[in-house]
Amino acid sequence: MFENIVNPTSTEALEFIEKNHKSRVEKTLLMVIGDCVVDYRGRAQSLLDWGERIVMIKQDGAVLVHRPDMREPVNWQPPGAKTNFKVEKDFLIASSHHSKPPEKMKIMFRNLKFIGVTSLIDQANLAISGMEADVVNQIITTPEMIEDGLRISKREKHVRSGLIDLFGYDKNHIPVIIEVKRSVANISAVQQLRMYVSDVKNDVEEANVRGILCAPRIPDMVKKLLSDYDLEWREVERRVILPDDFQKTLKEFDMP
Repeated sequence: MFENIVNPTSTEALEFIEKNHKSRVEKTLLMVIGDCVVDYRGRAQSLLDWGERIVMIKQDGAVLVHRPDMREPVNWQPPGAKTNFKVEKDFLIASSHHSKPPEKMKIMFRNLKFIGVTSLIDQANLAISGMEADVVNQIITTPEMIEDGLRISKREKHVRSGLIDLFGYDKNHIPVIIEVKRSVANISAVQQLRMYVSDVKNDVEEANVRGILCAPRIPDMVKKLLSDYDLEWREVERRVILPDDFQKTLKEFDMP
């Protein structure tokens, strides 16, 4: 199902919305493109002056106001918001309100370019692969991939300077800190690991605490810096696991 109207007047736009969206807001996604001004009152207050934007009202009530650039919406209302439309002095006005927390957003349109209504079905679970968490999980499951005798005792251990990815002990019962990076390791990762090691030494009063940096690739310059600080490294490839055998791996996609 997809209905649309191009360059409508405010009255035509309201009639279109009432016919195709208002009676089934939980089942239709509404998209409005046009010149608008946005007045928001809630946790803060803001007034966005006239500009051409895309406004989406999703099937769960969420309202998103997008500019022609940038990824994030410039204004938005969370799921559960209720939006009503009316025409006033030749302007199409969308009034959206959300009760908890109390928020109101008023969008006034002029020079409408496009309105579209459709119904979307999406029940898939999002499976994220190839991230730092994947490598962390690999190490927890098979610590021998780092070295024989390694025992992981804690994930996300809090220390003064941050959050250690993995903390454990080697076969000689020496504390081991493992910092995981999903891409090429850089100098800042070395400094981060160095601070973690220093924090743990202070906490456990151990003269000997090992720090290991894990990443898919570690440049020679970074390896030298690690050695200078008496730290270690392991180049660990990520396993990309997709939900089923019918999905393509990343290598199978044709990239320009």
